[in-house]
Amino acid sequence: MMHAALFPLTQEHLEVVHPQARKSVFWEFAPATVAKTDAAFEKEAWLSSTLLEEGICGYNIGYRNGTAAIATTIFCDRSSAPGAAALPTAPISEDAAIISSLFIDEVFRGVGMEAALLDAALMELIKRDYPAVEAFGLRADAPLPEAGPLRKIVKKRAKIGLIDFEALRSAGFEVVADHPVLPRLRMELPPANRLLSAKAADTLLAEMYAI
Repeated sequence: MMHAALFPLTQEHLEVVHPQARKSVFWEFAPATVAKTDAAFEKEAWLSSTLLEEGICGYNIGYRNGTAAIATTIFCDRSSAPGAAALPTAPISEDAAIISSLFIDEVFRGVGMEAALLDAALMELIKRDYPAVEAFGLRADAPLPEAGPLRKIVKKRAKIGLIDFEALRSAGFEVVADHPVLPRLRMELPPANRLLSAKAADTLLAEMYAI
């Protein structure tokens, strides 16, 4: 019997990140250059260089058997996510790291995996003495924009890993730049509320997602 486990995105785990995470370079490249990249190659190169320069830059939830992760979240220094400039409430504050994306199989969306991934990312960023972390949240009830760049971004939500607004709010983030579709949220570090430890998150996953 196997259960989903929480584990860091490391050089050894590049092959098992969520399939959409492997193909998306929306956050990692400036908007003008995204279409010109070999996405899978460039994403792997970005992950490798970020791991080398910054340390752990993501967490996965999966089965540790070589298959693709069920969910992956990615975080980094704001300078490593130039694609964030395309969002209407950009830029990320100068003192903050960014949790850029969270990719998850639709069948598991909204059942608690987002909380475990976000907590793991927050604990890692606390270790690095960032005073704050920010993220962009997609409001679930927001109407699809009629036209323009924002419509394209929202339509690609799963492909680029847009994070659900309510998942961020539940984790303790607060809105600092409001918007009807994609507000920017922030959390001061360390947060006042207690985070799950990696062990506690793994135990929770074992209880909730045993198969």
